[in-house]
Amino acid sequence: MKLEGKSAIVTGAAAGIGRGIAGCFAQHGARVALADRDFDAARRAEEEIRIAGGDAYAVPVDVSNRAAVREMVDKVVQRFESIDILVNNAGIRFVKPFLDCSEEEWRKTLDVNLTGLFLCSQAAVPYMLRRGKGKIINVASVAGQFGRPHRIAYCASKGGAIAFTKALAVDLKGKNICVNALAPALIDTPLNAGYANDAALASRWQEEILVQRWGQPSDVAAAALYLASDDSDFVTGTVLTIDG
Repeated sequence: MKLEGKSAIVTGAAAGIGRGIAGCFAQHGARVALADRDFDAARRAEEEIRIAGGDAYAVPVDVSNRAAVREMVDKVVQRFESIDILVNNAGIRFVKPFLDCSEEEWRKTLDVNLTGLFLCSQAAVPYMLRRGKGKIINVASVAGQFGRPHRIAYCASKGGAIAFTKALAVDLKGKNICVNALAPALIDTPLNAGYANDAALASRWQEEILVQRWGQPSDVAAAALYLASDDSDFVTGTVLTIDG
């Protein structure tokens, strides 16, 4: 029960990596707010966690909208009275050649994947300062560490997420708030279903992975649990790559 007594917000928690992290945190004693634009899916995830014995609370949010983020954080504080952990996981991706990427798609990707980190962190940090401690975990990607084809906006946003993580860790120096990032490779989630269902691509990718299997949300959740727990109190401004 590494997170017993802690309160956590996980954005994009209705499915995939976010759902895995939320479930893992609840299993380890945290009260978890499942913040997602798809509120119906978040409610279903909330029910699943409750049935398993966890404490979950679904709350709607558009992480690219400041007012919506503030409202979400206010609701979580009213429910849990504090915020100890923030996982900025919500993200989107458009896969198309560079010249076909529209300005709208570019801006929308950065609004969700990068501005969302800024807005959620800025809303949550004051409550962590009141507690005298906090953990912020930004879900970036290996795509932010090196280029990937047909993902110009996504790569830029995830590279920005990594830089944001390092800069925020410095800004919060001496505040006892650790800021770290996770950089997963291809994980078996609904976002990557098209790749997993392509037999040739899935087989080739699995062959290239040293551990010889696709990553699972539970692999990322285990890393997030470490960064959210007291075990990582001497770790900040770090990017933990999860790519097999």
